[in-house]
Amino acid sequence: MSSEDSLKSLSLDYLNLLINGQAFSDVAFSVEGRLVHAHRCVLAARSLFFRKLFCGLDPNHPPSPSPASRGGGAPATPELVIPVSSIRYEVLVLVLQFLYSGQASVSAPKSGPLPGCGTRGCWHTRCGAAVDLALDTLAAARSFGVEQLALLVQVGNQYQFHGICS
Repeated sequence: MSSEDSLKSLSLDYLNLLINGQAFSDVAFSVEGRLVHAHRCVLAARSLFFRKLFCGLDPNHPPSPSPASRGGGAPATPELVIPVSSIRYEVLVLVLQFLYSGQASVSAPKSGPLPGCGTRGCWHTRCGAAVDLALDTLAAARSFGVEQLALLVQVGNQYQFHGICS
């Protein structure tokens, strides 16, 4: 197995951890009435924002007690639920997919319409819903300090949305 294949396999393993939801999760985001389960260690390793949030470097959000501090053989730390109101569900999932796998498809799916896209057979190259998705993802990436994703959105979409104002 080449090192590239090994990295792809690792990326897919982590992405499957996110996709499988509650498996070993210790944090969840409540967004638009849905729960998105995640893992603090992955988020903290990939984002300074989450590292500060979960490691107690943010005085407004102290860390949860560890199982060891609650006494010996206690079960794992109960899942923390973080309400999210400033980011759409689809955008949060894209950000998390990138944090877990290092990859994200920020372009709109060609297989079906986006919420807000009423055009049948739309390829989303000039679609307002696709532009909104890209802009919202860019804003979320910047908020969470995930500059690699912000660059991916900017570079990837400058070609996809070229000529959008024409």
